[in-house]
Order: sequence, then structure tokens, then C-alpha cells
Amino acid sequence: MKINYEICIVGQKCVLVPYRRLHVERYHEWMKSSELLEATGSEPLSLAEEYEMQQSWKLDESKCTFIVLDKDKCHFQSTNKENETSYADDDGFVERNHDSMVGDVNLFLSEIDDEEDEDPNDAPSQDKPDSNRIQGEVDIMIAEDGARGKGIGKVRRLFAADDIDFAWHPTWPLKQTSFSTQEATALMIQYGTTRLKIERFFVKINQDNTASRGMFQRSLKFVECNYAECFQQYEYELFRKPQREDAEGQTQSNAMDAIDSIVGTCQFTAFHCAAPHDETESLPKKVGA
Repeated sequence: MKINYEICIVGQKCVLVPYRRLHVERYHEWMKSSELLEATGSEPLSLAEEYEMQQSWKLDESKCTFIVLDKDKCHFQSTNKENETSYADDDGFVERNHDSMVGDVNLFLSEIDDEEDEDPNDAPSQDKPDSNRIQGEVDIMIAEDGARGKGIGKVRRLFAADDIDFAWHPTWPLKQTSFSTQEATALMIQYGTTRLKIERFFVKINQDNTASRGMFQRSLKFVECNYAECFQQYEYELFRKPQREDAEGQTQSNAMDAIDSIVGTCQFTAFHCAAPHDETESLPKKVGA
């Protein structure tokens, strides 16, 4: 997605940066795991194909991707001394800190099928907006073993004998959910809500993955909305605005209230990070945070 290609988002323990060419080689190493490929529903790619995929995703307006950095390993150019949550624009930040990458977080955008949400007994509305309502499927992966020592992705060890030890993906079981895994997800949802105007967020999780289901339900306040018996998979959703009552008579909470409770004192903080000249083709002339 072009709109987020020059934006960095800062949390308390992690930083989200755009997925650029300099990240591809390590990402390619991550994706050599057969278990990770299966968990993400991906096909193995050559390094050249991975570079092509990165370029394709940059231009695809239905895919919003950030690389997750370990904030403790990042070097910031400067900060506003009077406001610790204010960071100066820094064109060299992504390149300077590419070794701090620990995973990625994604939103896959599509249009909401309003017909499924409409009550057939309701009269047709004349006030229905012309613009399409957008939903985003959430996907997050914390991949680096060392990140768990920093509180990012504290979960079970999956590949103890491998050089790269993949930590967590929503389709995998986990013993403990880290604050920063939640934070990276919450920051992404904040961005999707405020910048991409996404109305609905959803995630699909395997039935036996009770820990991941618990994180999205209890911590991120997602609500169960569907179960696919053929896949043994639950779907959970979170709306930008409160929706009608659920099966238990409870009105779903506002997405921003739930997400703000995760990030706590960490406000939505972003700064500009210009792309290298060889990567600016087709980008907007000015991208705001």
C-alpha cells in the first residue's frame, strides 16, 4: 500500500515501519519455514520472487503491511524533549534500524457486504452513503527469537534447533501473549481506524488455538461472529463504531476504546520517513502521518 510507505508508528515496546526492499532478505529467511508457510497459507518463493512480491504489495491498495521493530534496539534521530511521545521526521530511520525487525503486521482490505448486515424487514434507507464501507483482516507475526527476551512475542519455542526461531502467528497455539504483540496489533488497528477509515476488523483462528482466541477476545475485545465447521475455525470481529446487540444482548464496544486500553499511555504517534529515491515511483507526492 502506497499510503503507508513513508510512515513510522511508535509504541511503547515496538515500532511499525513500512515494508521495504531492505527487509526482504530477512523476511525471505523467515519464510523458509514449512510450518510458517502452512500457518500463513503461503507458497515458498525464491528471493527474486520475494522482491517482486514486496513491490507488488507496495502498490496493492488492498494490502497494508508494516514491519515490527523491537523499540529497545532502535536508534531515533531526536525527540521532542517536552513531549516524549513526539518524534521528529527521520528519513534514515528505516534503513538505520532494519536489523531491529522482529516480525510483521498486516491488514487485508475488502468491501463490507452490507446486504449480509441488513434486516430484511427494514425499509430501504435513502441515507445510505455512496462510498463503500471497508473491512480489514488482521494478521500479525512475531518471528525473532531474541524479541521474546525483550517482551515482544513471549511465547512457546517452536523451532529450538533452527537458526531462526519463529515465535507466533494467530493460527499457532501460544502459552503467553506478550504486551507488545497486543500493542503491535492495537497500533495497526488504530492506524486502520484513523487513517484508512476501516469500519470492521476481523481475524480467523483455528478452533484448538484457545490462547490466540483468548487474546483477541479478552485483550483486544473482539467478538465471535462466525464458525466454519469444515475448517474448524472461528471468526472474530471488532467494529469501529458500536453495533447492534449480540446474541447475549450485549452491545459491542467501540473499537477505539478497546484498543486504547491496550496501548495505555502510548498515543497514536507517527513520523515521516521518506523512501529512497529508487523506491518513490508511483508514491503520493506527500504522505501525511
